Amino acid sequence: MKTIKMLLMSVLVSGAMAEDEGEMEAFVGGVYGKSGYAVVLDKDTALVNGQLVIRNGYVFTTPQGNYSNNNGVYSGPEGIVTRNGDVFAGSNGVRFDSGDAYFGEGGTTIVTRVSATMRKP
Repeated sequence: MKTIKMLLMSVLVSGAMAEDEGEMEAFVGGVYGKSGYAVVLDKDTALVNGQLVIRNGYVFTTPQGNYSNNNGVYSGPEGIVTRNGDVFAGSNGVRFDSGDAYFGEGGTTIVTRVSATMRKP
């Protein structure tokens, strides 16, 4: 019984972690949507065209100001964006998620993720 409980807890936690890690990719590609490239360093930090984006809970701090997320509805300096699966619709048009690329009226954003942390010996 204890083993089943532990297995169930690990499945629930890993699902929450996977959703949490994808949140930064969705924000920089679908919501922030600056044409160019984005490198996600971890679940709370990304570089978009060389500019830092930081996530603190439901708030994303960007060079243009703060954005907040409330159940898939993002609001910030450039208006409101709603997310429905792979579609992001907002004040500045519509963007689509296609794997690591986000396409829309503002151009294309390519999102990559750093898979390992490099440390100086």
